[in-house]
Amino acid sequence: MKKIALTALVAIMIGSSLPTAQAHVATQSFSFTTIAGQSSRVYLSLGHGCTYKNVKYGTSIFSVVVPAAAGKPTPEFRQGFKTSVVANTVLNAANAPIDYTVTWTAKSRSNVIDDGTFSDFGIKVKWDAIAQKINFPATQTCFAADKTPLYLKWIITDGTTKAGTADTEFGPAPSLTTVAAAK
Repeated sequence: MKKIALTALVAIMIGSSLPTAQAHVATQSFSFTTIAGQSSRVYLSLGHGCTYKNVKYGTSIFSVVVPAAAGKPTPEFRQGFKTSVVANTVLNAANAPIDYTVTWTAKSRSNVIDDGTFSDFGIKVKWDAIAQKINFPATQTCFAADKTPLYLKWIITDGTTKAGTADTEFGPAPSLTTVAAAK
């Protein structure tokens, strides 16, 4: 009995610290709750920067769309970055914004998230009362040496693919699934 309980506990602990989406930007819960109806924190982990003409560039701007199912987000302070939260002007049936866009912008070149490193960006949320999959479409913006903006758009939510362009790559949106509270 103890072995089964210990095995279950280890599985829960490992599962709660792993990314819940297979993307170049992944969600991390770091053992914060994913129980529907509760306040929590979620971290979006950037795995790399941008490549343009075979040269790699760091991420200068990172933005994430936080749907109403995660409530109004509060971004975690990040040294060297300016943060903004902008509410969508489109409202849902409850007369609340359908989503919010949180953006972190490097204040200087020395604060850019270099390619070849990773970084976690945190937001405080309050999950909807309904257990569900929640997507967090995200965009990384890098700047080439000639100031050309490059984009990594992690926005695909339906399992399809989208061809990239010279300055934009597309991939799956990071997501997580909330669970119902135990009864």
